[in-house]
Amino acid sequence: MANLLIRKAKFVITMDENRRIIKDGAVFIGNDKIVAIGKNEALEKEYASADLVIDASNMIVSPGLINCHCHTTQQLARGLADNVFLPTWIHDRLYPFESNMKPEDAYISALACFVEAIKNGTTCIADPGGYHMEWVVKAAEKIGIRAVLARSLVDLSSRARPIPEAMKETTDEAIKSGEDFVKKYNGIANGRIRAWFSLRTERMVSNNLCSAVKKLADKYGVGIESHVSSNLDSVNRHKEVFMGKTPIKRYEQTGVLGPNLLIVHANWLTKEEIALVRKHDVKVCHCPTAGTAGGYGTFKVGKFVEMMEKGITVALGHDSAAESNFMDMLRVAQMATAHRDFRLDATLFPPETLLELLTINGAKALLSEEKVGALAVGKQADVVLFDIKRPEMVPLNNPVSNLVHSASGDCANTVIIDGRIIMQNRKLKTVNESEVLKKAQKTAEEIIERSGLKVYSTSTWRYY
Repeated sequence: MANLLIRKAKFVITMDENRRIIKDGAVFIGNDKIVAIGKNEALEKEYASADLVIDASNMIVSPGLINCHCHTTQQLARGLADNVFLPTWIHDRLYPFESNMKPEDAYISALACFVEAIKNGTTCIADPGGYHMEWVVKAAEKIGIRAVLARSLVDLSSRARPIPEAMKETTDEAIKSGEDFVKKYNGIANGRIRAWFSLRTERMVSNNLCSAVKKLADKYGVGIESHVSSNLDSVNRHKEVFMGKTPIKRYEQTGVLGPNLLIVHANWLTKEEIALVRKHDVKVCHCPTAGTAGGYGTFKVGKFVEMMEKGITVALGHDSAAESNFMDMLRVAQMATAHRDFRLDATLFPPETLLELLTINGAKALLSEEKVGALAVGKQADVVLFDIKRPEMVPLNNPVSNLVHSASGDCANTVIIDGRIIMQNRKLKTVNESEVLKKAQKTAEEIIERSGLKVYSTSTWRYY
């Protein structure tokens, strides 16, 4: 891998321990790691013989953005589940779509998802799992993104809300599927791809599955992802199935709570549950755009301000193209500013905090803070160059505010992952973007036809 010098950056936002912002900065990358970072004059002189040089004179250089909740196999379901409540969304729209996907469909869906992620400045995603996940691994290998991937594990269904036969497994089958996936894929691609376990949804996983997954995750030194308390229906359904227990309370009793558990959404946690999350150092992924789309009560009920005040690690995720509708993580962060309005407090979630959620907090949530999340010597070289010549970035009086409040993912000009240039001047270098998107459109239409779903609207508008 060639050495690379990023020179003459207008600003380098390091997100290091001292939160340095370096004017007229430079970054030198050796193979897959950051070797040096500092003032441009010094680094240009010391690393004049760099194999590759990128002029960043019109750029903000930052760590790559981290998306801690991303359903890659739902990318092709965009627009199929708007304006419906969660039970309808899952059981009447998503499951029919997902259960009709072929392995090659999962590959195309993941590639299209990764294209959108990288084009918007995201260098790392965490997928809580679907099926045919070995094909998602192939897609991640192909495009060069950093990823935490899991195989969906579910062992409970109900007559009222059944899951498709193709997705049903016994407890033993689910345990084996999860362990096989972790054993085969964790740490591949020079460690760029890691495999975790997934307790897909709190109300669809048994006590036995929870306990077994926790033991295996600890054994292999990996994490667990789980949707928890997304909305009121989720909590009520869980209490019906598990004798009145709330999700986090039951998870504590099964031994699942711990530093390697990442809970997603977590909008309806009680004070008691928040105390348990803090006690066990559980990580939380806040999905403001998905919560808004689904009417989850994210801002009205969610206690993310309190969680952060208590020192709980909170990161951000977009969820899926079928829920959030977009995966621009800067726009996701901007949506989180709605907490200011709901709390009548303009001081909440300043841009510096939002950028922390997108970088170092994301790294902590994915147990990767030693490797990514900041631009510092020895870290893996996941770097994004944002174009400051765009109208929304002018004037540039506060680079952090512009980046988080004003910019969108379209400002991402160049993306480097593991020291490798994946996108430069908005052009992807590892895949043919137009071919991927063309294939994605065709594949989505084929899945819709097989599943019997129709593109619909709750309005009176009609296509002719």
